[in-house]
Amino acid sequence: MLRFPKFVPQAVAAILCLGSVGSVAVGASSPQDKPAPAVRMVANAIKPRDGVVTSKLTELWSIGGEDDARGELVNRPFEIRLAADGTAYVSDWGDVCIRVFDARGKLLRQVGRKGQGPGEYDVPFYFDVDGQGRIYVLDMRSMRVTRFDPAGKFEAGFRLEKIASQIRVDGRGRIFAGEMSVGEPNYSAEFKIVERLLTIVRYDPDGRNAIRIGPFKSEKMSMKGMPGGGIVSGSSPFSPQAGWGIDPDGRLWLGHSETYEIGVLDPDGKPLFRFGRAWKPVRNKSFDEIAVANRKNSVVTEYFPAYAPDFSFDEAGNVWLRMFRNDDKGEPQRYDVFSPQGVYLKQVVLPCRIYQVRHGKMIGVVETEDGYKTLKCYRY
Repeated sequence: MLRFPKFVPQAVAAILCLGSVGSVAVGASSPQDKPAPAVRMVANAIKPRDGVVTSKLTELWSIGGEDDARGELVNRPFEIRLAADGTAYVSDWGDVCIRVFDARGKLLRQVGRKGQGPGEYDVPFYFDVDGQGRIYVLDMRSMRVTRFDPAGKFEAGFRLEKIASQIRVDGRGRIFAGEMSVGEPNYSAEFKIVERLLTIVRYDPDGRNAIRIGPFKSEKMSMKGMPGGGIVSGSSPFSPQAGWGIDPDGRLWLGHSETYEIGVLDPDGKPLFRFGRAWKPVRNKSFDEIAVANRKNSVVTEYFPAYAPDFSFDEAGNVWLRMFRNDDKGEPQRYDVFSPQGVYLKQVVLPCRIYQVRHGKMIGVVETEDGYKTLKCYRY
């Protein structure tokens, strides 16, 4: 069955669905109670304008793996950035550092280290790099953002008010963080499904003047309270959830992957337009492996979401959205590419997952059958 996004203006409630228009609160976390204005919708067919493109990639360099002659390993890469000049930045969760490689794959430096002092961090999941090469690292555990200069020297840092799950920096150095919270504060002794909420917070380059956009519906999690205190929770990468990204102009792209519907807002949260495409849901084979009795409190859905919630932008401002697949190693990766105006341009078929595309190059991670993580840079 084909599904097509329906763009219907809705009243702004305490929880806003991504794809409907959000509100902005300065210095507060609750949205204003007022009707959401209608915005222009860009509708696309199920087939892209320029068709499906199977890219023939030329490997430029590779790092890691059991056959790496240089003996360099990438332990647990989590996020990757590719600069215009070909410099690659990799957050290595396993070794707790940011590694920087030149355009030929030579290791230039490691930025930061494990700790709690200036220029140190504990859990560096997320990071971003601005146009000047400054690195911004989000430490989720200490709720802190740390900035390094292009040479990897500590410059400054500031604390966040709440736990954030992602960080992005626009062309003007403004910092965007995705605050996460749970809409159901009371937990029972049995697992139950609760809804997480997402609020996008924009900071000045020095971490001041926070502007909040949201909150929005994010994802469902299975949670229960423990007798001695604390919470046990679980989620699934195959359940619909919120995704967002910031393009070089500072525009905020928001979507909830339950439907193929994405909204684009200006840096202050003002809605600009929406877009989506007709899509045919793909059934999730892993859903059949869950016992019927356990499906009630499971966050694994029968069908895959419309797209994976990681937004990547190339040098032209086109957004790349990754599709889901049933066989992680047997099927190729597919990316839907939309123009900055929301036009469905093409679908690109690739042999591996890629993290960023810039100026004819793309960078990704290939996992071998033995579990080795290999960082690869291609020309396409």
